[in-house]
Amino acid sequence: MRLQLGEVARDEKPSPPPDGWQVVQSPALKAGYWLALLAGVGLLLGLCVGVSAWAWAVGDRGGTATAGESDHPWLAVTIVLLLFVPLHEFLHLLGQPAWGSTERSVVAVWPAKLRFGVYYEGCMSRRRWLGMRLAPLVVLSILPACVLALLKLQAQFVDLEIGLQVMMTVNALGSGGDIVAALIVASQVPPDARLCFQAGKAYWCA
Repeated sequence: MRLQLGEVARDEKPSPPPDGWQVVQSPALKAGYWLALLAGVGLLLGLCVGVSAWAWAVGDRGGTATAGESDHPWLAVTIVLLLFVPLHEFLHLLGQPAWGSTERSVVAVWPAKLRFGVYYEGCMSRRRWLGMRLAPLVVLSILPACVLALLKLQAQFVDLEIGLQVMMTVNALGSGGDIVAALIVASQVPPDARLCFQAGKAYWCA
């Protein structure tokens, strides 16, 4: 794993891809942002509807936790907001080959923008890439939604419920780009192909 400080340098004239590599076509930048936003909102609505339907079916015995019921209403929210981005990116990293421990896995940190992320320079199977890309969605949105649904069967754990609600919400919105990227790859890349990344561009090869 390598650490990259600041913007990732891109060659003005990147090396041509090897023979047999096909470019993965992506939407324009602005269109991609809107698609990611719509996907994130749609995911969040779907999760909320699912949890609400389950609560209605079981009689919502535990009720829905609110900030007014907690002695420290902002504690769970603060913890989740601080951990959300690191956990999201860490799960992406773990999904990369060798659990993200090779030199091809890069952690990029932008101190001036208070941002960081992970990316991979090299090739991996389509199946592995999809698993890596969707891991934060499953662990930080779908799993919390399932736990929230189970909590409806018993007495409330207020702080836990609030934390899960916030985690499910912010990660669902933040996973819109992952959903769009997964749909693009699933629609363009054959199941047995490999995805390759070079100079910030995505390709696939048989």
